[in-house]
Amino acid sequence: MPRKPTQKRSPAPSLSKKELDRRLKEATMLKQIVATSGAPLDPLTVLNVICSELTTVVGVQHAGFARLSEDGRYLTIVSEFGSGEVRNSNDRISLEGNEISLQVMRERRPVSVWDAQNDPRMGPGREVAQRFGVVSMLLVPILAGERVLGTLGLDSYEPRAFSQDEIEIVMAASKAAAPLLENAHLFEQLRNELAERKLAEWELRKSRALYQELVNSLGGIVWEAEFQKDTLVFTFVSRQVERVLGYPVERFLGPREESVWPRVLYPIDFEMVSQRLRNLSVTLETTEIEYRAFDKNGRLHWFQDRVSAMQEANGNVRLRGLIMDVTEHKRAVRLERDRNLALEMIARGTELEDILAATVEMLNAQLPEAACAIQIAKGEQQNCVASHGLPEVIQRFLQTGPIGPFGQNVLEGEVSEAENLDLKENLPPEIRRALLVAGFRHGLTLPIRCKEGILGALSVLGPTPLGPDSRAIQATADLASIAIDRQALIEELEYQATHDALTRLPNRMLYQERLAQAMTRAQEKDRLVGVVYIDLDNFKQVNDTFSHATGDELLRGIARQLTLSVRASDSVARLGGDEFGIILADLPSVEMAERLAQKIGQEVNTSVRIGNRALEVTASIGLAIYPRDGSDPDTLYRHADREMYKAKGQGKISRQE
Repeated sequence: MPRKPTQKRSPAPSLSKKELDRRLKEATMLKQIVATSGAPLDPLTVLNVICSELTTVVGVQHAGFARLSEDGRYLTIVSEFGSGEVRNSNDRISLEGNEISLQVMRERRPVSVWDAQNDPRMGPGREVAQRFGVVSMLLVPILAGERVLGTLGLDSYEPRAFSQDEIEIVMAASKAAAPLLENAHLFEQLRNELAERKLAEWELRKSRALYQELVNSLGGIVWEAEFQKDTLVFTFVSRQVERVLGYPVERFLGPREESVWPRVLYPIDFEMVSQRLRNLSVTLETTEIEYRAFDKNGRLHWFQDRVSAMQEANGNVRLRGLIMDVTEHKRAVRLERDRNLALEMIARGTELEDILAATVEMLNAQLPEAACAIQIAKGEQQNCVASHGLPEVIQRFLQTGPIGPFGQNVLEGEVSEAENLDLKENLPPEIRRALLVAGFRHGLTLPIRCKEGILGALSVLGPTPLGPDSRAIQATADLASIAIDRQALIEELEYQATHDALTRLPNRMLYQERLAQAMTRAQEKDRLVGVVYIDLDNFKQVNDTFSHATGDELLRGIARQLTLSVRASDSVARLGGDEFGIILADLPSVEMAERLAQKIGQEVNTSVRIGNRALEVTASIGLAIYPRDGSDPDTLYRHADREMYKAKGQGKISRQE
């Protein structure tokens, strides 16, 4: 039993309006989660959760639900949470003489009590208050339409008043708990009647989609907004936005035009997003929107926002969204595409100046907030320069100045980071002024190596520090090196053109070349060639459920397993996406081809460990035999493809009997 106060206590301080608004949002979210939690939890457990949350949100020591008996003579405690002596569920509280409880149920409105231990209206409830040390309390009715189900009580062990905002929070919880309290009564009586339980679960299942969306929001930014007289007002944004964009949550709340949203969204994308959201307010659909945004430091992010719209009882349209930051994936895809284009230019023998210009454009697409330049020494006092985003005075300086002027020991092969470039004494005053005006305070310099040594430097300038481990920056330096030393790196270029960058396997072009060679040898030696076509089942779900990085790692793992499962004379290739091809060369019989294909199927239909996670993988496999199923590569491809689709989704090998 808690100790009785030995001296007069001062009233507990009232919460600020700002804090109450925040807690009201939390209570609203709690209501939505509770409304969808019925299937895995029984109603009594969910009521306990509500009690626990209310003690925290309102700031009291105890909260409990009581159900009104059918004859209206007493209340039965069914759920509670709080400090102090534990009160037993199913304890009955007589209503005889308890004017407070009777008033609450009769008038169907909340009633607060300042001194529960001495208020004569409490009747027998005074003894309960004295026993448990309750000083102030708030009692609200729980209604199902016009019918009173019971009461929800909040107890404070210190004297305090309850503000109107706090009362509204408790009334919201009472409204959310009404069906749960009613179901709790049914749960006790009809526990063993499966049909009734399934019906209750079905009714609660209707809002489970919201619950699932909230659960999945842990890795992204959750937001809510509603249209109020054609104005979009943001009512909730999760804390993840501070980590991603750098602004406090409060800056994103309120009418959109008065918030930080117009500042962070890419100007062109802002109008597109606005129109899409307005369309949703009419169609009330769920859709995905991709757009760009700048964080507080000026870095560009790509967002994928899954937005749903619903109309509320008051006629307003409420929007809910889950934002995932897909910047790294977008940049990786763009980088790979631009890198391949640059490699094609090198392979075609494009002029060095054009290749370097393409590489700096590639880097600008990855780091739009930065400027960059590639310097290549052409001769005495003359450099070949390709740049993007630099003032003209700095471009002229790079054409005649030293290699890598923003770094140190570049020609010795050192990667150099620098800050406060506008204060760097070895730079001419006009260059320092230009850097200051442009806002370039940080620099990163990488040496450009080639067969003869260090012939140039890549300089990247920006408003914030730039990491030397940036994949895009390193790729730019590498491409410049390849362009300079084209002849010496011809073998590397051929490899890049004939192999998949992700898995390091031969690509479709090399696969076709090797198949033609295997068919020619088989014809000369009267042997067979097996063409195996493999397609991973449900690979898109891996990207959607986990991440594109996990999907990439899975493809690399499958490539390793396939390589280990074949003979040295066979060839494994990635044909594109989640498709792989294998050439089984120099086969003596169809039976051997089928045995090898069966072994490959066993190797690929297994689990692949990605970090701490083991992913179960299934694949559909088709097998074609040369010359039985075709005498040219295209015919064999089509045959293997048809056989693969016969097995699609079953993780089996299909072959012609």
